Amino acid sequence: MTKPTRAARAAALEDWADEVDEADLVEVDSAVLQHLGQLAAKRDTLERDVRAAVEEARRSKKSWSAIGAMLGVSKQAAQRKYSTRTNAA
Repeated sequence: MTKPTRAARAAALEDWADEVDEADLVEVDSAVLQHLGQLAAKRDTLERDVRAAVEEARRSKKSWSAIGAMLGVSKQAAQRKYSTRTNAA
């Protein structure tokens, strides 16, 4: 089974919109979901920034203990989460 293309999904939605009875439509407040999506995007950006800072700290020979302390986690937790993408020892 193949996944429909974006164009096919858009065409199907347009067909549906042409045929739907307005009385069957329900207004939905999606503000809370939009806010959740915005927070998720911020989290992703923040995580990239934290990862880059950890990599910079390791290049600067900072210990995993110091990095963990700044992140509010143990040395082991910091190392486990961030060591796979850092090159400094």
